[in-house]
Amino acid sequence: MEKESYDQRIKKLEKALQEARDDRAQALARYDVLQKDLAAINERIEEMGCQPEELETRIRQVRDEIDALIKKIEELIPEEYLKKAGW
Repeated sequence: MEKESYDQRIKKLEKALQEARDDRAQALARYDVLQKDLAAINERIEEMGCQPEELETRIRQVRDEIDALIKKIEELIPEEYLKKAGW
């Protein structure tokens, strides 16, 4: 089997390098988009009166409130209707 010529090897390396450059450019473009999205999300969180670092705690509080409300509603509906609904 004949070895590849230097020219062929160089062309393959150039192709690989170009593909790596293209992937890098795409990754940088995607990074910029994601950074803008993150900034918009953080801005929206602050508009809602919360700080990003408080978000997890606030979500937990809201879930607890929803659970409590569902429990209250569940207590108000007769059991036979809950069973019919698959509760």
